[in-house]
Amino acid sequence: MRDVSQKLRRLLYIVPYVAKHPEGVDVDALAKMLGAEREEMLADLELLSQVGPPDGDPGEYLLVSVEEGRVFVDLAHRLTRPLRLTPAEGAALLLGIKALRESGIAPFDAAMQSAESKLLKALGRDAREAETLATSTVVAEPDAAVASHLRALVSAARKSERVEIDYAAASRAQAEKRPFDPYGIVHHAGEWYVVGHCHKRGDIRTFRIDRIAALHPTGQKFERAAGFDLEAYRRERLYVPSANSVTVKVRLDPLAVTRIGANWPVGDVTMLDDGSAELDVDCDGFEWVTQWVLGLGRHAAILGPEEARQAMRQRITRLRTELGV
Repeated sequence: MRDVSQKLRRLLYIVPYVAKHPEGVDVDALAKMLGAEREEMLADLELLSQVGPPDGDPGEYLLVSVEEGRVFVDLAHRLTRPLRLTPAEGAALLLGIKALRESGIAPFDAAMQSAESKLLKALGRDAREAETLATSTVVAEPDAAVASHLRALVSAARKSERVEIDYAAASRAQAEKRPFDPYGIVHHAGEWYVVGHCHKRGDIRTFRIDRIAALHPTGQKFERAAGFDLEAYRRERLYVPSANSVTVKVRLDPLAVTRIGANWPVGDVTMLDDGSAELDVDCDGFEWVTQWVLGLGRHAAILGPEEARQAMRQRITRLRTELGV
């Protein structure tokens, strides 16, 4: 009986202890820790591999393995704490699944449908409320060309494969060919963007995917810039307007349009017949937009609203005072 109780204590200790170490635990060190011989420890591990629910299939059993002298334990989901989600949390996950299924970038409909069913089952009595919250939100579906480019760019980014894109910038009517290293995809302000290294500009740039006229694989591999973080880039470079933002209209002459090239701020651009353009951009305050317009000199001007024009006049006055002009 003593041997049985000692064996039971070992088994109860092994599972949670090894499961805490995803890198595995040395089998000899584990045997020594528990005062057992190596062969005895291996027999215990073999016994543990048979643990599972009485009515379960093999996928619901403990996954116990010994690889290169190290022990690994993965807990089956029915042997861990049940998933508990609030209706709001469930709705958020359902909405994410819905967005992926309708975005065209993840061709795993069967898998996501299965995940949705499991999520609803896990929510239990809260499933109806979560599903109502999620289905009352509309997720826009991109057109076929955007969906095709999204899939190709996601695949290229994952495999670190260079592509060549024909990109039609807002500043010109015809598309230009650009060798491009896609680092990742960002959904921002209702539009899909790809971020990566543009070989034409020699810098990291952001391109709206709906302006990509054509996309071709090159078969070449690339290395991502050291230290690049897609989420940090999104926070720092892409702007999401707040409820209190103001839309500022900027007029750009043809020279300013040429200087900007593809590096337009996020906003609505209207190209005019004489080659000039008008840009409507949302701003939280006028510091950024006045600085940007000043950088273009006499080739750009703020048309409205009046408070934005006043902010520009005040900024010019300050600069004149500081420069003694």
